[in-house]
Amino acid sequence: MNNKPKIGPRLVLQPPSRPAARPTSAGVLSRFFRIAEAWELSPLQQCRLLKIPSPKVLERYRLGQAPRLSGLQQERAALMASIQQSLCATPGTSERAWAWLHTPHKGPPFSGDSPLYFILENGLPALREVARLLVRQGAPR
Repeated sequence: MNNKPKIGPRLVLQPPSRPAARPTSAGVLSRFFRIAEAWELSPLQQCRLLKIPSPKVLERYRLGQAPRLSGLQQERAALMASIQQSLCATPGTSERAWAWLHTPHKGPPFSGDSPLYFILENGLPALREVARLLVRQGAPR
């Protein structure tokens, strides 16, 4: 038995009490649509990235008339934001970021595919992998 005295206050993890401290679905969607525009994604590609069943439902999300995003959809949007942030870490890199996403890469994990194609074909695991890759390597040159 440990007779060591406890020092300091007890750590209690609680969700943020202020609504503004939590990202809202509207805020997440707004950021997603800005990134989708920067990446020049078609409505079908946007549906695949967010796991939305159809472009009609996507349009309802765009208009704020759809249900809240699921946890996995929010994770997908957050990973896209992380990728975009890594690609555009310095001002004036948006064209290079677009080129990096759309240009085929020989090395792993892409094996000759573009990062965007790799993400679209492999879903959430690919989003995670590309986000980790960019964080480890820093912004592509």
